[in-house]
Amino acid sequence: MLELNLYKSNDEIAWCPGCGNFGILAAIKEALSELELKPEDVVMVSGIGQAAKTPHYLKANGFNGLHGRALPPAQAIKMVNKNLKVIITSGDGDSYGEGGNHFIHNIRRNVDMVHLVHNN
Repeated sequence: MLELNLYKSNDEIAWCPGCGNFGILAAIKEALSELELKPEDVVMVSGIGQAAKTPHYLKANGFNGLHGRALPPAQAIKMVNKNLKVIITSGDGDSYGEGGNHFIHNIRRNVDMVHLVHNN
């Protein structure tokens, strides 16, 4: 098990106190630690919004896309480098509203990625 501090970013967290995103971020760090995934082996991908700030608060590779467009670049990253662990974090509107078509095609393609949807 790797130390949790290994994933600590220097960016100041700008979420509201009591926001559920803190728990999601803590769970991501804990999972990465337990799976012994080094920060350089992880890519966090997001769109925009509160959930999309997660890559900034985690020491790992990160990519912010457009609203509803987190899945296409995440799929491309995984296809180019299958050794990377790709994690997408997005809000419900980002995933199911604006990005609904990408969500459906991601399911159809069955790319080996983790997609965390924040119900905000």
